[in-house]
Amino acid sequence: MKKLILSLFILFAVSMSVFAQDRTITGTVKSSEDGLPIPGASVKVKEVSGLGTVTGADGKFSIKVPTAAKTVIVSYIGFGIKEVTISGSAIDILLGNDAKSLNEVVVTAVGVTRDKASIGYSADVISNKDLTNGRQTNLINGLTGKVPGVQIGRSSGGVNTATRVTLRGVRSLSGSGQPLFVIDGVPIDNSARQPSTTSSSQVDVGNRVGDINPDDIESVTVLKGANAAALYGSQGVDGAIIITTKSGKDAASRNKKMEINVVSSYQIDKVQKLPEVQNEFGSGYETGVVGGVSQVEYDAIENTNWGPKLDGSMVQSGPTLANGHKLMIPYSAVPNNIKDFFNTGTNWQNSVSFQGGNEKSSFYGSLSDNQVKGVIPMDKFRRNTFKLSGSTKLANNFSLTANISYNKNITSTSFVGQGNNSVLDAVYNTSRQITLTDFKDWKNYEFATTQGYFNGYQPNPYYNIANNRYNDNLDRFLGSFQMSYDPLKWLNVTWRLGTDYASSRTKSTFEKTTFGTGQRPTATPGAITENAFSNRIMNSDVLVTVKRDINKDFNATLILLNNVRQNDNRNLTSSASAISTPGFFNLSNRVGELGGGESSSKNRIIGFAGDLTIGYKGYLYLNGTLRNDISSTLPKDNNSYLYPSASLSFVATEAIPSLKDNDILSYAKLRASYAKVGSDASPYSLVPTFGAAGGFPYGSLAAFSVSNTTPNPALEPEFTTSYEFGTELSFLKDKLGLDISYYKTNTDGQILTVTTPSSTGFTGATVNVGRVSNKGIEVALRGNPFKNPNGFSWNFSFSYTHNINNVEYLNGNAKLYALGGGDPVPTAIVGQPIVLNGSAYLRDSQGRVVVDGTTGFIRKDPNLKNLGQVNPKHILGFNTTFSYKDFSLSSTFDFRSGNVIFSGTKSQLTFTGSSKETVEYNRQPFIYPNSVIETPVGSGNFVPNTTVKTRSGSYDFWYGNYNSFAESNTLDAAFLKLRDISLAYRLPNRLLSKTPFGRASLALTGANILLWTPKSNIYVDPEANIFGTSNSQGREFSSIPSTRTFGISLSASF
Repeated sequence: MKKLILSLFILFAVSMSVFAQDRTITGTVKSSEDGLPIPGASVKVKEVSGLGTVTGADGKFSIKVPTAAKTVIVSYIGFGIKEVTISGSAIDILLGNDAKSLNEVVVTAVGVTRDKASIGYSADVISNKDLTNGRQTNLINGLTGKVPGVQIGRSSGGVNTATRVTLRGVRSLSGSGQPLFVIDGVPIDNSARQPSTTSSSQVDVGNRVGDINPDDIESVTVLKGANAAALYGSQGVDGAIIITTKSGKDAASRNKKMEINVVSSYQIDKVQKLPEVQNEFGSGYETGVVGGVSQVEYDAIENTNWGPKLDGSMVQSGPTLANGHKLMIPYSAVPNNIKDFFNTGTNWQNSVSFQGGNEKSSFYGSLSDNQVKGVIPMDKFRRNTFKLSGSTKLANNFSLTANISYNKNITSTSFVGQGNNSVLDAVYNTSRQITLTDFKDWKNYEFATTQGYFNGYQPNPYYNIANNRYNDNLDRFLGSFQMSYDPLKWLNVTWRLGTDYASSRTKSTFEKTTFGTGQRPTATPGAITENAFSNRIMNSDVLVTVKRDINKDFNATLILLNNVRQNDNRNLTSSASAISTPGFFNLSNRVGELGGGESSSKNRIIGFAGDLTIGYKGYLYLNGTLRNDISSTLPKDNNSYLYPSASLSFVATEAIPSLKDNDILSYAKLRASYAKVGSDASPYSLVPTFGAAGGFPYGSLAAFSVSNTTPNPALEPEFTTSYEFGTELSFLKDKLGLDISYYKTNTDGQILTVTTPSSTGFTGATVNVGRVSNKGIEVALRGNPFKNPNGFSWNFSFSYTHNINNVEYLNGNAKLYALGGGDPVPTAIVGQPIVLNGSAYLRDSQGRVVVDGTTGFIRKDPNLKNLGQVNPKHILGFNTTFSYKDFSLSSTFDFRSGNVIFSGTKSQLTFTGSSKETVEYNRQPFIYPNSVIETPVGSGNFVPNTTVKTRSGSYDFWYGNYNSFAESNTLDAAFLKLRDISLAYRLPNRLLSKTPFGRASLALTGANILLWTPKSNIYVDPEANIFGTSNSQGREFSSIPSTRTFGISLSASF
């Protein structure tokens, strides 16, 4: 008994001694990037297993540790792991966002996450912060200038315009060349529907990726080549953009059961690039040339400016009204009459989100409202979004994830392009002496009505925007459901089902109008077109993943995939070509038969794939994939096609001992990849299709006519073969990073519709033809030379892309293939990139312009000429962020060169005599600069022209001769833009400590603030086009001018 009491006493004494040696340490964990506290960070004692804690909402922690404890290990998701020596009772810890940690895991094809070190191809990740820096409405605009190999172009400055994305050049001549867009593992539709593909009566209502609320995005991964997106099969032949949305896991990792975030921003838009015009001559026309001097005459209803010089005298403007009234105005220039037509646009964005969870479950939800008023009066757009997502672990080896979102878009726009329905055509056809804003009240001001408006050839633009409109009402539903089961530690089975359903109702209205006496046209009958369109994508993925360590050196990951994707769309159109009662836009108000029709299509792809990655000692990785697709759009004998890909990754700094822990070279990786990917055809390319015949129904009789394109029952898949080599380097302990890639792709068996002799009964045939290649180099340089969260920090990134596009060959002896119509037209010419092919000046061997020896007018080359390539040769981006304590300044610059654009705006201004170049010689005959004369004609002998002046220096030359050449209106499309800029202030904790807010910041933002173009382009933004996301690029026709945006943004969380 005594021994027992003694033993208990000794045990008690020892325990008391140990307890007495325990000590409490406290501290704060902050981000080394911005100095903000990190709630939810893990703090563990290295020497004592299981002893640890997490930081609170203020980043602080407190923990009792034994005296023997010397080190704590601090970590947090997305940050590095840091070991800190316990040197006292208080520790302040800065946790770094080191690049290696952030990029360690990348979301790749079919939602598979991979260690970036194991990837043998280029993959770039952009965070939400970088995407939303300029508060752009379309999230893709936020990628501009940030990723090499990516070309992004916004078509115009409208309220909801399409954004075109191409990765590493245009591969296919028949498709749009757009990459696949994937949200949370589910492919989605990114089409840009437009009611017209001509240069007149054009509208732009955006593409579907613009439906997404940018504030819901966690990150975007860009897979630029077929190599990276091979698992997606034909859908990923043009690369893929993988969008990961917020899920609540961030809040859950910080032990936040509920966190609410609010973001609100207000922006104003101003037109940025308007054409420069002459202010010397006004309304009128040329009557002839007498004694070598052009004779002109004033005309009160003339829309062109070929009249006398502006002299300030009082003149009549417009017709004499029926009541005898006349509008008298000074015959003086109104320099800003085009600029004053445009409004100051506004963009009001509000978003509220909530997120939370615990170690087993997480959730995220959001609501947003985006209201835009355009720079064109009455143009407006509204987008409302709702999103809800959640995930939970029902057991340690079984989890469920679900996402649902709903988008509502309402768009109302004017028509652009060139024609009487185009509001901008009416603006550009305004005489230089007219104050356009005087004619806003087209209902009550007698000189602004259709009977009294001054212009005898174009309607009042204010009348146009009120009566000729395009309205689009879109509802979109995105949903996905995923089950993941781990029957064994090394085995996972995942099934993911997703859908993307969009339904759109559009209405185009054109007013019935009678114009004044002598005006042309004298009347329009009015018209209505209603359209109901729906598109549904269903996508199912079944993945079986096996991960095994073969031995201590080798490991392997095997993924087996089954993919089923089906696309259904339906289009129903009803139209009236004339209406009875003006202002009543109802199809029941039609005159004559109801027009329209219905069309639908359905296609399905079933794919089976395997993906195997073998790793060796953490520095060498070999990956191979094999996919077989079965397509419903190809003939039975050719509808199943197999294609492989392979990649190799070698991390030199892990493999070579002397490179480890090197102060100069922190990281070095070499990579190489190869892929071959097949693409199918458009639906119904194999069998004849029928449509309603012209002139029918005739009474009770209906008739159908077969398509003019003959089907091809032997059609084969289009194949793209791609190679990529690259390196990733990091220096000076990750202060400087360099990523270089070289790539080459060949797309063979292009599926095109080629012209056939009409004697065959058809005008075209769908065939496999030709090869298009792209090769280029991409360079990304990133650095953070200064990094002090309590002082000054600076980080930057620079990207450069050089792409060479080439049409290797076409069908048989064919040398060119036009991607549309018109003059000029984007064309594939053998041995050249895709170019603008159009009418051009006749030139001698020295490039001098050949003029007529009698008239002095420019002679036309009998053949269409290559006027320049439509896609840029060089793309540069520069991003930089300066931070000082709670302030940060971020900006993005974007430069492009090596391409051209045909400007319909310049052509229209030359036609009207508003273009500056038309007054260069004071509207008098002149000797065309650097011109030659062929003597005699047809001899090929050219002599400098020193005596023969143009027959006219006015309308006859500038419009009748000069403006008839596409070359005259083709401009250098180079530009430099300040894409976005943000000056942000993060409210410090001392100001928030007595408020419910955990974080808050205020920012001044801007987008497209600055624009530089070459001296020759004083007309348009080179990015402008009215053909949306199609391959028919390089042309614009009275597009809405681009805008510069200024705004303020506030964000807070509690």
